[in-house]
Amino acid sequence: MLTEGREGGIEENAESRLRIAELNLKKLPRKAWPSVLCRGEPMCSPKGEIIMDVLSAIEGRKSIRAFKGDPVPKELIERVLQAAIQAPSSSNQQPWRFFVVMGSEKERLTEKLLKACKERLLKYDPGKGKTIPQEYVDKTRELFKDIRTYIQESRKPIKDFVEEGSYQFYHAPVAILVAMEKCFPRSRLVDIGLAAENLMLAAHALSLGTCALALILACEDVMREELKIPDNLEIILGIALGYPDTVSPLYQFKSSRDELKDIVAWKGF
Repeated sequence: MLTEGREGGIEENAESRLRIAELNLKKLPRKAWPSVLCRGEPMCSPKGEIIMDVLSAIEGRKSIRAFKGDPVPKELIERVLQAAIQAPSSSNQQPWRFFVVMGSEKERLTEKLLKACKERLLKYDPGKGKTIPQEYVDKTRELFKDIRTYIQESRKPIKDFVEEGSYQFYHAPVAILVAMEKCFPRSRLVDIGLAAENLMLAAHALSLGTCALALILACEDVMREELKIPDNLEIILGIALGYPDTVSPLYQFKSSRDELKDIVAWKGF
């Protein structure tokens, strides 16, 4: 929906973002579209179809830890969920189940998660109790070091920022929990990961931001009780969803990645 602003221009709201993207693209000659898409900017065709190519979406997606309070229209949430369930799964059994939490329900959930975190003295442990090799712990420490300069405004230690942020879904207006039947073997977690990635890429293409959350699993019982999640389901992952706060310094942060030479073994070349 587009409305006239005070200066007579078009005023943007949550429902108008896709329409504005469509109008922006119409102003450009078709031959200029590739250069726009290569910048990873969500744009639409004149028919309103998302045309961000897959590689641009993959390269442009990042974890968002600063969200606007704008509500996300249900139709956009449904679009990212539709994208999620297009993921491949073993024997097409589609083991995923989604719980979408918003409004007062989300506020109650985050309050109870924070309370449980403090009462149980839960702390983020990148070493997983020293059960993983040190090289992976060092990557988390590097992440904390890099992100610290972007959260100086909060004046919180980095671990407190991550812990409190996770249990509050970083103040995103939508919390999505992804669950799976407990009867499935652990190898089926791959199916859940494929669906979650589809969801996050679709969200990025729709000008939404996401952050995958696993720390909240330490309080799975709290989420299960609050949301009446059946005992036969295991909560695998949480995802924060909303419009990124592009004004926040934290929006500029994107974590680093290993180089291919360090993680790929070529055979027969």
